[in-house]
Amino acid sequence: MGKNKLAKFGEMESFPHVFQYTFSALKATGETFPMKGKWSEFFGNGNPIVLELGCGRGEYTVALAELFPEKNFIGVDIKGARMWAGAKESFQKGMKNVAFIRTNIEIIDAFFAPDEVAESGSPSRTRR
Repeated sequence: MGKNKLAKFGEMESFPHVFQYTFSALKATGETFPMKGKWSEFFGNGNPIVLELGCGRGEYTVALAELFPEKNFIGVDIKGARMWAGAKESFQKGMKNVAFIRTNIEIIDAFFAPDEVAESGSPSRTRR
């Protein structure tokens, strides 16, 4: 396991804007994701939700949220140790229009009600 990975996972558990649900966890419990259909309550507004699928370190998610405060941004990735960077930065800045979901993209429909997401995409993998 990578350096400090367990510490990052532990710290992410304390961030109120980070949700960590794997396919096996949802399937095993039969639970539905508690924010499904309620994201406007979480963000405290009815602003459009934009997903960044495969957000990696989350820096693009955070930058977009800073540029467009009239939108809510949710970064999605399965690699929590990478996502930690954006999650920590947005937490430290007190950003209210950013969230992160650590999960498999294949089950993304389990996290959102129909028409709850306005836009989705993934950043270019040619960025450095």
